[in-house]
Amino acid sequence: MEFSYKDKGNYFRGLLILIGKDNIIVKEEKEKVLEIAHGLGFNSKFCDDAVNEYLENNYIDMNPPKFSSANIANSFLEEAINLSLVDRNFHVEELKWLQKVAEINEVNFEWLDQKIQEKVKESLFDENIV
Repeated sequence: MEFSYKDKGNYFRGLLILIGKDNIIVKEEKEKVLEIAHGLGFNSKFCDDAVNEYLENNYIDMNPPKFSSANIANSFLEEAINLSLVDRNFHVEELKWLQKVAEINEVNFEWLDQKIQEKVKESLFDENIV
């Protein structure tokens, strides 16, 4: 799957927003976001600083990311669901925000709900969901 620079930026920004929705960024969330950002080709120091300073940064665009394709949006949502479960607490604000991402990207809510249910079930039996 080919990501434009805009999609890469939106992907990373979207994950940052997600992990901050409960106003707590746990070590496992940070590690997973940094791993994904590295895979997208971002500079490690930039990403580390962005994650460490996220909760105090008032300049991040908090709007849900709009991706250039349904495939990228679906990939983002699946990864975001996994990320939401890293701390074993699927916060209601994370769920609401994922629904907004799905809406802006015209992703079927039934698909999203099904993916969430699948990932929650997996997380109940898997020590390492991500």
